[in-house]
Amino acid sequence: MISAFSSDGRIAAYDLVVLDDPATALPSYDAMILLGPRVADDPRVVCALAPLRGALSVDLVRRANLQVDHDHTSPRAVAAWLLGQISITETCDAIVPP
Repeated sequence: MISAFSSDGRIAAYDLVVLDDPATALPSYDAMILLGPRVADDPRVVCALAPLRGALSVDLVRRANLQVDHDHTSPRAVAAWLLGQISITETCDAIVPP
């Protein structure tokens, strides 16, 4: 038994089984995007990141973490792979630079 985040690549690497936690003994793990004050109000940044909300399943993030942690693929390459796995149809063309 190990303690790991649900998106930990070791789960896929070692074919582990994630146990149910009906008593919620462990807090949930929710990823979030944090922006610094310099870009937080920039509509271009907000628009560019908005399609990522809810687009990455735990399984997909787990596979991405496996590539970085186990296969030693660069984070940049894995980020490009992740973007190729999801379908982003929104664009920010109408936003005028500040």
